[in-house]
Amino acid sequence: MKNLILSLACMGVLVGISSAAKGGNFGLGIILGDPSGISAKIATSPINSVNLVLGYNQYRDYGWRNNKNCCYDGGQLYVGGDYVWYNYNLIHVSKGKLPLYYGPGLNATISNYSSFGVRFVLGLEYQFADAPFDLFLEIGPGINVLPNTWANGSGGLGARFFF
Repeated sequence: MKNLILSLACMGVLVGISSAAKGGNFGLGIILGDPSGISAKIATSPINSVNLVLGYNQYRDYGWRNNKNCCYDGGQLYVGGDYVWYNYNLIHVSKGKLPLYYGPGLNATISNYSSFGVRFVLGLEYQFADAPFDLFLEIGPGINVLPNTWANGSGGLGARFFF
């Protein structure tokens, strides 16, 4: 499972690099929150994109499950991706754009207690009018499905530079 997740992450990075080399709509930056790490955006149309995260989750306490094999993690590598839609008509700003975005996603954590889950992301992204940057704020409630089922959540504040 770890090899599959790492392979998918590498494929995402290669697609992004390929898109950037062609002068496409590829953004690369950071996200701070849960997880914190590298954020990438690959625009697939004017109203859709694939958003990827490679990050690190801090301390997790799974003690509520009362299982000695899963009660402590010192941290986890987080790999996630979302396919999102942008709605530019809800919030109007005088300069730039401020779309609401939303969509389904997949995520995995890799550590001594690895997991795989699904989520639904909801966020706001400010797109500067005169600069190749964006700022975003998102939340992502979800459900881990492997190895056990439990609710989870993620979210953060980030910025990306577009090539």
